[in-house]
Order: sequence, then structure tokens, then C-alpha cells
Amino acid sequence: MIALSGALTAFAFNVVYAKGWIDLEVYREGGAAVLRHTSVYDLIVGERWLKFTYSPFAAILFTPLALVGMEVAVALWVLISILALEALIWILVGRAAVRGRSRRATHTLLVVIAILPLYPVTLTLWNGQIGIILLLAIVVDLTHGKEKWCGIITGIAAGIKLTPLIFIPYLLVTRRFRAALMAGLGFLGTVILGFLLLPADSRDYWGGAFFDTQRVVAEQGANFFNQSLRGMLMLMLMPGSWPTTPLWLALCAIVGAGGLLVAAWTAKKAGEIAGITACAIVGLLVSPVSWPHHWVWCVPLLVLWAQRAQRVDATLEKVGVGFLWFIFLLPGYIALAILLIYPSHAGMWLMLLTGSYVLGGLLTLLALAVCFGRSDWLQRRRGSGDE
Repeated sequence: MIALSGALTAFAFNVVYAKGWIDLEVYREGGAAVLRHTSVYDLIVGERWLKFTYSPFAAILFTPLALVGMEVAVALWVLISILALEALIWILVGRAAVRGRSRRATHTLLVVIAILPLYPVTLTLWNGQIGIILLLAIVVDLTHGKEKWCGIITGIAAGIKLTPLIFIPYLLVTRRFRAALMAGLGFLGTVILGFLLLPADSRDYWGGAFFDTQRVVAEQGANFFNQSLRGMLMLMLMPGSWPTTPLWLALCAIVGAGGLLVAAWTAKKAGEIAGITACAIVGLLVSPVSWPHHWVWCVPLLVLWAQRAQRVDATLEKVGVGFLWFIFLLPGYIALAILLIYPSHAGMWLMLLTGSYVLGGLLTLLALAVCFGRSDWLQRRRGSGDE
């Protein structure tokens, strides 16, 4: 009912105002370019002059969207996205061994209601982004898929949007070599299919367009809403004061290597879903551009932490869950309001608000490392005491 209500509301709003869903419009135009046999990467879409930044394989997948009107595409996309969110939360709630389908459904409904207002989730639905769908696909693939084919859907997801490539080194670190191989083969298959069906666009994309961040964000990554290490560096450092690229690459090496080890540790101690969530946070931090809607991985992070806080019945952890929920709820809306209503007041305060995701991601990885490190230390201490 929530999914249907959201779809109908989106349909009506688009019919009346024809605003929002800007990324979905780009997806449709990319699919339409494939059907017209014109260059996908020469597209300029809408008043914001947006460009198609996904792979040729993604443009091929988006062709069905070009066959229906924008209003129908919006309704279908919102419906599928909310259903994907509900399916994800159903899986996460089931992880807590909630007994009975009706009780599990009730818990799922309550969590969905708590999650929908979060800024990354709302922005994903409002922009018509694919993030929630890919999140569900990766979680199902790496935790519920058949061992023989495990990893291939993650590879295909990376062929649509490159950020899931972070899961290949994660699978290697966790010694899931077959899954890593299948992910690599799935990704390679999307590239080959793109070259077979769209050879010119594939040459353009893999020849360098995929690495051109200025197609996504101007000023070499400087944007208040770029929630990555690079985005924060571009805002914090005065132009010319420090060479940002070497500093960013050094931070990526430290956060990337350390974060993947923490993610592998998390998978071992807290389960696979927790491990891939930590890995996704690493990917968001080291990516050149991470918009707020890319942080939909806050959903499994919050649900898993809430389950742990309830299980251990620790007041401090419950407060931490609430604080993290507010981080993903308020700062994005406040920053957007400041930019829209009082743009002259944008500055350090706005940077602190929009940088809260980066700080939250770094603190999450640090907290996981400290928690599991302390746990291992206590176990070793008890073991030596028993001897």
C-alpha cells in the first residue's frame, strides 16, 4: 500500500507540475538515444544541462523507459523503488529472527515508515535514482543467492553503475574467490555487450568519459553535496594551498585498505550483510563523487545497529542509533533549505552540515574496528586467564 500510494502520488505530482525525477529523465533520454541510434554521451538533458554518466550497458537497460511517457515512468520507478526498499527491510528484519510472518510484516512496516523520511531515501525517490534497486540486488546476491552464481549480479550492478566494483576486492579479502571471479565475469559481460550493441558509445565511455568527474560535478569535485573524501577536501582546502589530488589519493589508500579490512572483520564477527554494508561505506568515502542519495546504504547500517542495540540492551548504543538517524534525516534538508532560501549564508556551517555523512562513515568504520578489536582482546585475555 505504501508503494502504491507513493507511485500514485508521484504520478499525480508529475502530471500537474512536471518537476522532480531529474535522474530518471536522464535515464529515459539515454534509452531514447539508443533507440534513435544517436550518441548517448552527447546528450544534454533538462534545464540543468545534465549529462548521461552511466555505462553503455545501462543505457541499453533504460530503453524500456523511453517507450512510455514520463508520468508512467515516474509511477513505475517509484513503485519499484519502494517495493525494493520494503524487500530489503523484510530481509533485514528476518535477520533478527522475528517469529511469524505477520509480526515480521508489522516490524517491516514500522521500519519502512521510520526510514522513508531519511534524506538519502527521499532524494533517491524524488530524483528517480537507481540506488535502492542496486542495493537490494547486491544484498540478495551476496547473502541469499546460490553459491554457484554468487557475485554475478553484483558484477552486473557494477556494469550499470561503477561504484559496486568495491565489492570485488572485498570478496577477495574475505576469501570468497569464486564470488569475486563471478562478479568480475558479470562486469566483463556488461562491457562486452555494450561494445557489441553500442560500439561507438563504448569507445567514448571506456576511453575516458567514465573517469571525467566534471561530467558529474563541476569545479573538480567542489560541491556542498559531494559526500565523499574528495568532495570534502575540495571544500576545506583553499585553491592552490595544497595539491588536493595526491592528498585525496593518499587518504583513499588509507581509508580503502583499512576500511576493507574492517569490512572483512565485520563480516566475520557480525554477518555478511554487516560486512557488505561496511564495504559500501568504504566505497562511498573513496569515490570521487558521492551524492547524498548514494548514501542509501544508511538503511542497512541503521537497521543492523538498531538490532544490535536492542539485543545487547545498551542505552549508549540506542542513543547512537537515534543520533545516526538524525544525521541522515536533518542535515540534508537544512542544507538544501539554506541553499534555496538563503544562498548568501552558505559557508562553513553548510559545509559542516553536508559533511556529516563523511564524518558518520569514518566514525562507523572506526567504531567497528574498536568494537571488534576490544572483543578479540577480551577473548584472548579470558583464554590466557583460563590457562
